[in-house]
Formats: sequence, structure tokens, C-alpha cells
Amino acid sequence: MKQFLKSTLLFLLPLMVFGASAEFLLRHIPNDYELKNNYLTMHGKEITILFLGSSHAFYGVNPAYVKEKSFNAAYVSQSLDLDEKILEKHSGDLTNLKLIAIPISYFSLFSSLKDNEESWRLKNYEIYYGIRTGDLSNHFEIFSKFEQNMYKLYLYLIKKNSFISSSNLGWGIYKKPEHKIDFLMAGIEAAKRHSGMDNEHLAKNKAILEHMISFAKQRHIQILFYTPPAYITYIEHLNAKQLNQTTHLMVDLAAHCHNVTYVNLLKDNSFQFSDFHDADHLNTLGAKKLSIELDALIHHIHLTANNLN
Repeated sequence: MKQFLKSTLLFLLPLMVFGASAEFLLRHIPNDYELKNNYLTMHGKEITILFLGSSHAFYGVNPAYVKEKSFNAAYVSQSLDLDEKILEKHSGDLTNLKLIAIPISYFSLFSSLKDNEESWRLKNYEIYYGIRTGDLSNHFEIFSKFEQNMYKLYLYLIKKNSFISSSNLGWGIYKKPEHKIDFLMAGIEAAKRHSGMDNEHLAKNKAILEHMISFAKQRHIQILFYTPPAYITYIEHLNAKQLNQTTHLMVDLAAHCHNVTYVNLLKDNSFQFSDFHDADHLNTLGAKKLSIELDALIHHIHLTANNLN
């Protein structure tokens, strides 16, 4: 028996050394999750406006165009439950927060990162944010896709590529432009990918929104929910029932909660073809336009709140 255990250990030792080395190297690649968590920890007290949300906010809101001190903590596929957890985790750092801005896109109320094809991203919240996800495998980099991890190490260690796609204020910078034909087809594909009414997710996300509203109310913080602009090739293929249910819920929340404002910019015709990266994401020009528009809304919300006080 002792000889069997010794042989097994000797057989597994190279694999264990390889796994530990790969885990160490993967964790030392600078990434956006680590950047955002560190910024919120180190500069949280300076932030008065916090942008959360999915890729629609990550690429669509550039804090450089917002007059007050702000930070973009949104990220690709970041669902509302993760927005809530980031807010809770950094509540002790965000002591001067005045307003939280969250996009409510067509899919926001009917999805969660945990249940979609990008769920492999959850490990990044566990490892780099310290947010509990309830899955032991999310504590390790090496338990995600092997080929993807090896390619990532190759790109970083050999090709010297950077994996940081955020500006120093958290805004997402595209590294590669989309081709026009991809842009047109992306509308149909994205609308199809984002459609699918799940009442279980709707109930959970409604509860999350209500909790964040209560959290903000207790701290005299305003919340701005907005449906971001999209291009016509995306809008035309949305499910009308899913879209209506989204807007009706948000209008109702805004009507009953005095610290909540909701604006629907989905069909805002001031955003033209040249403002989009693809059918549902803004490019650099569009991000500047949306950021300036949100800044004006934030100024108006502050004025209204001050007049009521």
C-alpha cells in the first residue's frame, strides 16, 4: 500500500508542479478586474459618481467626460447581481458617493452571468474582487479552459501582449475595429442572443434592484437607471413583450422611489451609425456622446434633489 501511494505521488508530482506554476503565472497577469477592484479600494473616497453594469456601460461611458469625480466599474457580461456585490463590497470605500448609474438593457432583467455561456468569467470576481460566488472551482484560474489559459500565458509571456482594456478610470477601449458586414449581422445575432424571457431571473433581478435602491436611499444616494442606445438593426429584432416588460418595470420603480430616475435612450436618434462599434455597443465617439448626455442628466438630478431638500 505504501509503495502504491509513493508511486502515485511520484506520478502526480509533475502535474501538481505544472498546475501550481500555471496558477501562479496566470494570477500575475495584470487584468481589468484587478485594476477596477484596486481603484475602488484606493480611490473610493474620491468617487462621487459610480458607473456599474455590462459591456454597454463598460464601452459606452467614459468618466473623462463627466464633470464630477467618477469611475466606471462596469464590465463585459457583468450582471445585476455582480453590480450589487461590488457595491456592497466597496460600500466602506465609497463614502462620498452621490449617484450610481446602471444600464438596464434589453437583457438585463432576464439574465445572470452565472447562467450564460460567459459564466467562466465568475472566477475573476472570486479571485480579483474577493466576491463569493459559491463555487470552489472559481477560486482557481487553472480550472477554466486549459487551451485558453495556455494561449493567454503565451501572449503575455512570449508576445508581451497586455490584457488591460480599461482606461485608468475604468472605461473600455476597443483593441480591434469591427468590419461593416459584422456590424450589420451583429444586430440580428445579438438580438437573438439577448432574447429569452426567464421569469425566475426577472423576479431575482427585480429584488436586486429594490435592494440597491434601498441601499442607496439609506445613504442619501441617487440612482440613475438608463436603457442605452442601440442601432436599428438590433432594435428591429427585439421581442416586444420582453422590451415592454423591462421599460414598464423601470418606469414603475422610478415612479415609486424618490431617489430613482429612469431614462430610456434605446431609440435616441441623436446616436447615428458613426457612433456605434456594433449594433448594440457604442464606439469612442458614441461613448463621448452618451457620457456627456449622462453628465447633463446627473447635473439635473442633483439640482432637483437639492431643491427638494
